[in-house]
Amino acid sequence: MDQDHFGISLAIAFGGLPDTLTASIRRRRPEADPATLVADGWAGARDLIASFTDAGLSKFVVRPAAPTESLEDFVAEFTRELAPLQT
Repeated sequence: MDQDHFGISLAIAFGGLPDTLTASIRRRRPEADPATLVADGWAGARDLIASFTDAGLSKFVVRPAAPTESLEDFVAEFTRELAPLQT
């Protein structure tokens, strides 16, 4: 892996930030606003990815912020919404 290869695990929340995730973020990063670290839907994910890319990150592990009813639907939406960003 290249030394300049940086990435992040990016949670995407749908319908609000889960309380358990908010609490976890506050324990690890008390100075951070959890809403700035978790994407708000697919549009928010695109925005966060753009800002992180501008900061030099190049790898993103995208995951739902809370359990989903259908992981297959999440993956299909990911493919439609975020896969076109891949370079």
